[in-house]
Amino acid sequence: MTSQTVTDTAIFAKLREHLAPTKLSQLMVDITNQAMTDNKFRGELIERLELSVKEVEVAAGKRPYNLTIETLKKVDPNVNPAAVEILLRLGPQYGIITKKQMCAFIANCIHESSAFNAKRESFNYRPERLRAVFPTRIKSVADARALLAKGQVAVANYLYGGRYGNRPNTNDGWDYRGGGWTGNTFRDNYFILQNMTSIKFGDNPKLIEDMENAAIAAMEFWRINGCNEKAEKINTYSNGYTLNTLNSKGIETRDYKMNYGARIIRQTVNGGLNGYTEFCQALEKCLRYL
Repeated sequence: MTSQTVTDTAIFAKLREHLAPTKLSQLMVDITNQAMTDNKFRGELIERLELSVKEVEVAAGKRPYNLTIETLKKVDPNVNPAAVEILLRLGPQYGIITKKQMCAFIANCIHESSAFNAKRESFNYRPERLRAVFPTRIKSVADARALLAKGQVAVANYLYGGRYGNRPNTNDGWDYRGGGWTGNTFRDNYFILQNMTSIKFGDNPKLIEDMENAAIAAMEFWRINGCNEKAEKINTYSNGYTLNTLNSKGIETRDYKMNYGARIIRQTVNGGLNGYTEFCQALEKCLRYL
């Protein structure tokens, strides 16, 4: 692969990744563009940035997946079509390159953000569902019913208050509830995102409700938690889309928890396995149609 095979888009995308959380300034862009007129410098820069053939292909529009509004609607007919352009544009900048990586990312987002439609976590639960989702914090359906009667803000503050940087006796539980495409939660995590992206998520958590910010928050979390590497561990049968659920004896179980790659991805994003079956079902559709 010669230095001329690599596009400027691929170079600058990788440069932004290496500089993060520092942003690439216009002055830096201008200096780099001028320096890259020297083919020797350009070649050394590509080598130092460790640009892979796969990253170059994606930057050039040669993607190993077919992500369009039409194909994504086959996965979920209610998908927000505005997500497609953002996924195609920002995904490679966060290392979401291969089909498994993109499909795993999308499947998580579909579950966490109601197919890219929800801006923030809702606490509009039925009592039975609230008890099922938060069994360690809600001890009975009666307790759930009493808490829900106080309203969604009170529910969020009870469940999330005083945890992971959320200050007790404040509205931090509500203000720093799940947001972004993969439901980033808690004040500490919002400030981590702020430091990584230079977007003031911690100072103003409502910024995560913007569509592009929601994507950036999810992709940054995905990248820094090694989810691209974990996605490559997803194992399928020969058709390429049915998740392998063989146990250690080679017996088919049809238990998604047998698929190590899918399981560790969901645990990383969710902190557990809530919604795991739904995630796996969406993942299989993504692998089939994209």
